Amino acid sequence: MKSVAKFVSSIFLFLDWNYSTIGNGGSMEWESYDLEKDLTGLAYDFVSEGPKGRIKKLIRFQPVPSLGTNVYNVALGDLDEANDRLNDSVISNNGDRLKVLNTVADAIIDFLLYRPTAIILLRATTLARTRLYQIGITFFWAKLNSEYEIWGKIDKDWIPFRAGPNYQEFLLFKKME
Repeated sequence: MKSVAKFVSSIFLFLDWNYSTIGNGGSMEWESYDLEKDLTGLAYDFVSEGPKGRIKKLIRFQPVPSLGTNVYNVALGDLDEANDRLNDSVISNNGDRLKVLNTVADAIIDFLLYRPTAIILLRATTLARTRLYQIGITFFWAKLNSEYEIWGKIDKDWIPFRAGPNYQEFLLFKKME
């Protein structure tokens, strides 16, 4: 697996457990935003609502050919309206972080439904965001581990995820039956 390189969302890998909880009338704690998906299945959009108003968020699954034909980086950011592009360096602080993370998890679940052999790379733009991804993965580890393989990168090595070490990037993919 070390040769696969980079890892993915979730970032938002509050995946399956949150997804089923939300769909079955779960608590507000697991609420997510409605997603719009483009025809390619590589772009998802939603609107964050909070104290700073309505902020259009973009989720993009970007192929990473240098890592393989089935590897996709997940990018999350705000719409930069001046340039009509995703800005993944902005910090919105709109008071809805968990809801945003759950929404990204919904997008990842949907993406993997249509591309079950895809490998998702989570590569954060800052150390703080990398830590946020790791906290989310650790928090939901028991549920994630049953359906998804998760690997973390330390230096140049990819190893199976476990709580404790500080990883630089993550890979997520569905376990094969």
